[in-house]
Amino acid sequence: MVAVVVTMAVMAIMLTVAVQTATFQKRREKEAELIFRGTQIIEALRLFQARNGRLPVRLIELVRARPRVIRKVWKDPITDKTDWVPIFLGQEGDVVGGAAGGAAGGAGRPGAPTPPAAVGGGTGPGGPRPATGAIGPVIGVHSRSCEESIKVYNGRTRYCDWKFVFMPKRGPGGLGWGDATGGGSPGKGGEE
Repeated sequence: MVAVVVTMAVMAIMLTVAVQTATFQKRREKEAELIFRGTQIIEALRLFQARNGRLPVRLIELVRARPRVIRKVWKDPITDKTDWVPIFLGQEGDVVGGAAGGAAGGAGRPGAPTPPAAVGGGTGPGGPRPATGAIGPVIGVHSRSCEESIKVYNGRTRYCDWKFVFMPKRGPGGLGWGDATGGGSPGKGGEE
């Protein structure tokens, strides 16, 4: 009888560890997917600007553009919804202009309001329309979830601070659009 109780206790401990490990791994995979999808949106913004000479005002324009620059507005893997929070020109935080290698936008100015989700297109798959307070062209996105992350991405430990921004690039002809970055602090590209 004692052997059965001990065996069941060991199995319960092993099952608990296995569930925790699986949950941890699933969150790591969602974080990797968040980074991938964020960089895909940056690339779509770059292509949209190159083809149209301007940046979109809503994310849904990336899908509606002809030729399309992205197949659909992907779901945020953390929230599992298409509720990305757009970053408008002027809201990207501290910007350090640069040539090759790009510039990095930080986590927004302290106290700066974050606009409502402006994925665009009414109540359909594009999500809600931007509020009248939404300003300027969309230059990036971040997750709506402010949960603590497992990974430290560009010095940030909350998903809503992981900003994916298409940054201006300065060249001989003045200000142009070019480099994409995953946000964070200047001098650091990608993840830590």
